[in-house]
Amino acid sequence: MKQHSEIEGVAATTNPGTIAASSPREIELANHLCQQIHDVISGRRFFDKYSVDAMCMRILLMIGAIQGYFREERPDDKAALIENLRDILEGMEECKLYDPEIRSFFLETVRYLETTPLCGSLQRFGWNGEELSEAALRIPTMLCKETQGYYKWLARTFEGPGDIVELGCWMGSTTACLAEGLSQKLWRGRRTIHVYDSFIWRDWMKIYTEDAELLAANMCEGDSFLDYFWSYAKPYRDVIEVHQSVVPTGREQSALQSLEWRAGQIGILVMDLADDRASNEAVWRIFSPSFQSGCTIIVFNQFGNIPAGEVREFCREKNLELVPLHKPCGSAKAFRYQTAANDIGKSGR
Repeated sequence: MKQHSEIEGVAATTNPGTIAASSPREIELANHLCQQIHDVISGRRFFDKYSVDAMCMRILLMIGAIQGYFREERPDDKAALIENLRDILEGMEECKLYDPEIRSFFLETVRYLETTPLCGSLQRFGWNGEELSEAALRIPTMLCKETQGYYKWLARTFEGPGDIVELGCWMGSTTACLAEGLSQKLWRGRRTIHVYDSFIWRDWMKIYTEDAELLAANMCEGDSFLDYFWSYAKPYRDVIEVHQSVVPTGREQSALQSLEWRAGQIGILVMDLADDRASNEAVWRIFSPSFQSGCTIIVFNQFGNIPAGEVREFCREKNLELVPLHKPCGSAKAFRYQTAANDIGKSGR
């Protein structure tokens, strides 16, 4: 388990108890907010919801509400979320909090919600009872348990043709879930999981692992973690093909090979490499020619994350080709690919 620091409340006279925090910055912020709360409770300060500090807290809560909505996408929550977003935008004007980045994020969220129709046929259940092996559960992951179960269920129940492609496998948690689903199919045939990643360590990855061996390795920015991926994925080697590569967006130079696809039909594509538009467009150009209309399932694993606005916009603009299909609780959302009407006309089919 992650170790947290416990600190005593800032004002001994108010006895606020203990606050769990994991960094000096969190401790400082928590102390400041806790002092404000006690000042309001004791009457030493008046709570003004339009003050800048109060508005910042309301903005954080609003961001939490947005994240909560995209984790579940319950239809009944949409109207209230839009109303609350408009209310907080007005509040920002009232307190003269002029932050263009925050305002743009909220406005883009409102526009997305208002222009994206609700999908009543979106499947939300069916994978909740999936159980994973100890080998799969020990792999460091950024996924919640329901999403892990979903990937196992998806690989086990998918009946269409084509291989599985996973873009952004990290240490192999999704890979293991997909592989265990394949192993339980009554008829599996020959299906391969093609995993793509740069396998280059970034410092922010440290917060997603509690594995003692991985932490003891003390990897630095730019190190390769490919050997660690294989150590976790060893039980699934017979169905995995690894491609160490990067998305060819032209934004940065890399000695690694650019991502490419030459292996035929794709049955399932898991997109978890990046949340920017350029990367998703590049991936689409490379892999979409191998999609099968009415069959291929595409999962955008980062769809519900706060920074993934460009992913959601990408999916909204491709609504003629991406039909909402599955919504496990978490950031992932799955779509079924269908050939757009204008593409049918061009091909003469």
